Amino acid sequence: MQLLVTEALQQLPAAILPRLIDIFGNTTPAMIAEIRQHADTGNLPAMGAAAHRLKGSCVSLGAEHMANICKKLQYKGESNDPAGVNDMVEKLEILYPATFKALKNI
Repeated sequence: MQLLVTEALQQLPAAILPRLIDIFGNTTPAMIAEIRQHADTGNLPAMGAAAHRLKGSCVSLGAEHMANICKKLQYKGESNDPAGVNDMVEKLEILYPATFKALKNI
């Protein structure tokens, strides 16, 4: 499975890419924890809003798989539909470390 869409990364100025990756690494764990917390407490609209914020970061850095999960979580939050949410959050939690490692190895 390809974790990154490198075409998206090629659109970013090379000078700022390392800084963007560092910001992604510093902020994403807390964002995923927020998504998890809202999912666990049943606050699906807040979960959807948090997923929307993370989706933007993922799209910017070409983290397509994470962005797709965030998009689904955002929709689940907006529609207040808990079906499958915990599985999606778990996938996001598992996918993040590998995605960050791939970004660091660019």
